[in-house]
Amino acid sequence: MTDVRRILLIKPSSLGDIVHTLPALSAVRQKFPRAHIAWLVKREWADILRGHPDLTEVIAADFSWPNWPTLAAQLRRGRYDVALDFQGLFRSGALARLSGAPVRVGFAAGREGSRWCYTDPVRLPVPETVPWRLMPMHAVDRNLALAARVGAETTKPVFRFPDFSEEARRVERMLADLGVGSDEPLIALAPVDRLRLRSWPLERFAEAARRLTQAGAGKVLLLGTAAQRDILKPFAELLSANLVDLVGRTTIRELAVVLRRARLLLANDSAPLHLAAALGTPVVGVFGPTSIVRARPYGDGHRAIRVELPCSPCEEKSCSNPAQYECLTAVSVDQVVTAAQEVLRVSSDPHSGCRS
Repeated sequence: MTDVRRILLIKPSSLGDIVHTLPALSAVRQKFPRAHIAWLVKREWADILRGHPDLTEVIAADFSWPNWPTLAAQLRRGRYDVALDFQGLFRSGALARLSGAPVRVGFAAGREGSRWCYTDPVRLPVPETVPWRLMPMHAVDRNLALAARVGAETTKPVFRFPDFSEEARRVERMLADLGVGSDEPLIALAPVDRLRLRSWPLERFAEAARRLTQAGAGKVLLLGTAAQRDILKPFAELLSANLVDLVGRTTIRELAVVLRRARLLLANDSAPLHLAAALGTPVVGVFGPTSIVRARPYGDGHRAIRVELPCSPCEEKSCSNPAQYECLTAVSVDQVVTAAQEVLRVSSDPHSGCRS
């Protein structure tokens, strides 16, 4: 590892998982300050990485099988010394091997046989006999374990992002057009997860937001994709004048700016939750079938709420509990509102050491 000049990071998706890999990127950059570091990512998520201070190159790729010969040839031309596969699946492991990198680092517990593609499979300091998503180790720390294998210092993880100045100007103009003052307090709400499998009931999100606005926490920034617009229509009636509707109106980079602008985010286990925590915005997250150990908002000043049940976390894509999704429905509005008020109180205290 003394003459490493070109490094390939493989983490194609999704947004929250990419965010969880950023501390590993910065650790690798600190270890190899003059190396060419490239990140292989799906095109749809590439914008969050463009211009990152620790990256030399972003390879925004089409991962479909017909494009594999082209992608493999592109990676081989990179002549990488080291490839680190943070995805841990057959496809990502195979791409690490096809890159031709003589050193290939990945998880020994990688799925789909990916471990056989690595020269340096890394064993994690947790039981590896449990399913991947139930391993009692946060995704950030798991990724840092690969960085540590190449000699990086990982005891002080940091999240670094590209310069979002241009996006910040656009967001401020957008908010001004929607009647939001430059210093007006705002709380963000991301009530739908991408797969609709980990969503606290929407009416409870709306009620929690209504109570917080009545208590003076600020207007609500409603976040979601264009595809979620119909699902989120009822919020306009429930929150009326206190709602700033940004559903389907932000790019990934603008979403980062919006989350940084908010004083709090209420969300399910979803990409906005992990992005907000990485940006330093306090988060209150509602967790159901997801392992809170693996996917809680990373860092201090956040709250992850879940109800202990024998079947949770299960990480399954369907619920086998006769009381369907009891892990989510058992979380009360009072719990979420109380947690949000506590987080806001601490984050507003100049002596707390948390973001204000």
